[in-house]
Amino acid sequence: AMKRKFRLGQMLATIGVLELCKHKHIDLGPLIDRHVSGDWGDVDDAQREANEEAVKECGTIVSVYHPHGVRVLIVTDGDRSHTVAMLPHEY
Repeated sequence: AMKRKFRLGQMLATIGVLELCKHKHIDLGPLIDRHVSGDWGDVDDAQREANEEAVKECGTIVSVYHPHGVRVLIVTDGDRSHTVAMLPHEY
């Protein structure tokens, strides 16, 4: 089984992401699985380090994925009450 590194809290998705998923047939499930298991996707080294720190220190965790070439962010807040899938302009 996949090891979860942190709690996701309530899982939310913006209208933008939901529309995109519908039109491009993108399944958010595998992206969320990657996020919660510590595979941050296409983030730079600085964000990767920030995420590793955030897991330990209860900070904001940001993953970036490109399903079908479209940039999608998954963001878990510091208190782990919410995780939101969104498009970059919605962050």
